Amino acid sequence: MAWRIEKQSNGRYAIYSTRLQDYIVIDADAAEIERIYADKGVKVYLASARAQMAKEIAVPEGGEALIDESRRRGETPKEPPEKIGATGFKMESS
Repeated sequence: MAWRIEKQSNGRYAIYSTRLQDYIVIDADAAEIERIYADKGVKVYLASARAQMAKEIAVPEGGEALIDESRRRGETPKEPPEKIGATGFKMESS
């Protein structure tokens, strides 16, 4: 799973989840993005967020439609609570 921070056409930021193939945060300012990443509790996440925002990668064609859809729903999709990489398979001990 990866999150990608993109700059919307309105100048605000959105976070795209490759896991959901949708935007999990829309219409955020830089401070809100930093709060979200800081809440993850690791300084590396915050540094990554700042670096991505500095690049100002634009929301790709079609992305604004996903953002508008979330606005109409009144919320963005949420990622499942289970940890990334949880497959249900158990490693056999040797």
